[in-house]
Amino acid sequence: VYFLSFILMRALSRYRELGADRGAALLTGKPSALARALQKVSGEMAAIPTRDLRQMEAVSSFAFAPALSGGRGLSLGSIMATHPPLEKRLEQLARIAAQLGER
Repeated sequence: VYFLSFILMRALSRYRELGADRGAALLTGKPSALARALQKVSGEMAAIPTRDLRQMEAVSSFAFAPALSGGRGLSLGSIMATHPPLEKRLEQLARIAAQLGER
């Protein structure tokens, strides 16, 4: 029951993020500005290292984990995520911009 509730809470969190994006885009009337802000923030966050790689041990420096599925399929990463992928958020904002007649 805990695992199922955990998965459902994560799905609800992703749904709420999309709803927040939609609400902000409609409230401001500028979904393209929100899209640019999302791209800027996500780009800056990706550039920040999470730890000092110089401190890695010699054996673990050669170890790597394969990236999770980047497609539209259901992957462990997408199930555990609290936010929807940036691409999905940008697609939604592009649809809203088209509905509002924004270029």
